[in-house]
Amino acid sequence: MEQIINYRDIPTDKKTDILNVLEQIGFFPAYGGVKTMQRVMEKSVPGSGPQFYFVFREDKLIGYNFLIGDTKRYKAFPWLAISNADEQKMVVCEEMMGMQVAFFEKLGMQDIADHCVRLMEDYRKGIGKREESGSR
Repeated sequence: MEQIINYRDIPTDKKTDILNVLEQIGFFPAYGGVKTMQRVMEKSVPGSGPQFYFVFREDKLIGYNFLIGDTKRYKAFPWLAISNADEQKMVVCEEMMGMQVAFFEKLGMQDIADHCVRLMEDYRKGIGKREESGSR
C-alpha cells in the first residue's frame, strides 16, 4: 500500500536521507544539491506553494510530487510541477494528479490545472503512462 506524505510531516531525522534517495528514482535538482532542496522545502507552509510530497511503499521511496507554482523563486525546481506520476500505479497517479489540479486551481492557474486534467485523461487511455506492470 502506497502512502503520500508531505515533506513537513516527515520526521526531521529522516528528511536528509529521503532527499538523498531521490536521485535513485530519477530526480535531480536543476540547481544545487540536497542542501539547496532542503532549504526550499523547509520554507513550505500549509495552504500555499510550494508543497513537496513523497510516495512510499512500506518504507521505500518510490515517488515524488513537487508542486511549485512560482518558478522564479526556486531555481532548484524550475518547473511548475515535478512528479513521477507516469511511473506510479494508476491509483497513486490519480491521487497525485488530483493534488496538482487542486493546487493550481487554488493559485488561480486554471490553464495549468486544465493541462493536468488533460494529462490524466491521456494516462487513463494509456498515452504517456507506463503499463501497470511497469510501474513502480
